[in-house]
Amino acid sequence: MAAPLFISQYWADEATCANEAIEQLKWRILALEHPPQSVTLVSAGEVCVLLDGAVTGFYLWLSERFNVTFISAACTSLHAGILDFYHSELNSTLVVSLELGKHFQQGCLNALGIGNDTDQDGLDVVPGIGFIALNRGIVGQKPAAGDLVIEQCQLLSQNPGLTGTSSLVRQLYHEIKDLPEHVLPVSFDICSQWGKSLAKGLDSRLEATGQLPSWLSSIESCQRHYLSLKPLFELQLYQQKLQKNSLLLLTLGGGGRVGLLQLGMGEQNGPERKKLPEASFETHCLHTDMNGYELAQAFHQDDKSAYYQQIRTTLKYPRSRYRGIDNHYFKWQSPNNNPQSFATATKTTTKTRTRKTRAGV
Repeated sequence: MAAPLFISQYWADEATCANEAIEQLKWRILALEHPPQSVTLVSAGEVCVLLDGAVTGFYLWLSERFNVTFISAACTSLHAGILDFYHSELNSTLVVSLELGKHFQQGCLNALGIGNDTDQDGLDVVPGIGFIALNRGIVGQKPAAGDLVIEQCQLLSQNPGLTGTSSLVRQLYHEIKDLPEHVLPVSFDICSQWGKSLAKGLDSRLEATGQLPSWLSSIESCQRHYLSLKPLFELQLYQQKLQKNSLLLLTLGGGGRVGLLQLGMGEQNGPERKKLPEASFETHCLHTDMNGYELAQAFHQDDKSAYYQQIRTTLKYPRSRYRGIDNHYFKWQSPNNNPQSFATATKTTTKTRTRKTRAGV
């Protein structure tokens, strides 16, 4: 029997202005009844979000108050943050999803051919922010009033090769076909050719066996793309259903990933909890990857091909060697895990970016 993970608070909102969004986020963090032991930052576009001045300032603000870790696994980054906490020795953390800086985030999608550039899938980034406050319970502990229990969290990864999609469809079929009646799945419908192919294959299998569930609608059935915030926005949209049901939130992530996150009030399945799966990660350097994205920005105006190529070179999640590795994600740290060294490097790159802008680059 595994100790449960509880979500005591959650929140997400779109962000038309990064500075205003960050100020609201700071206020909400300071207003938490129980400050977390650490903060985990996640973002679908990996550390490119730190090129936004408001985000770097927020990172440094957090680092003065908490131990901060940066984690990503494309749009399934929230799932990665949960798994990382589950396998840690911490009793509490705040997983903060930062999908700010639309220019940078959209550039990542466009570089992979699924964004809103000519003849692409059409995914259009909607900037936003959000968080979940995670707490570790003890075996047999029931959730407090209003708390959610994480009943399942995993990251499936499509195998490489021609049979990869059909193999992933089989995995999803086995996850969906025997869902208890009280578990309501939320569709992963999204404006991407790969996503449509997965959905069609899964529905065909489920329909053939008479097990096609009543899907709740995805918030991304149009071109609007919320990145790692999709499950949080859907949790807010369908939160009333949690009074009698559990929600199974499905999220597609770049590089052939599918995230499954099942949340409930803890009463439907009794006190026994599933263990979350084993996970793995790689650690990378914030400075190195930020320099890679800085270099990409230098190409942005004059050489779109070089711009996209440099983004693809820096991004970790699309690389083929990670295909087929379930529950794998990426971490970033400053050299010697020293936020002050990150601050110094950030000031330097910000000045460089300002000079380039003034020069018309």
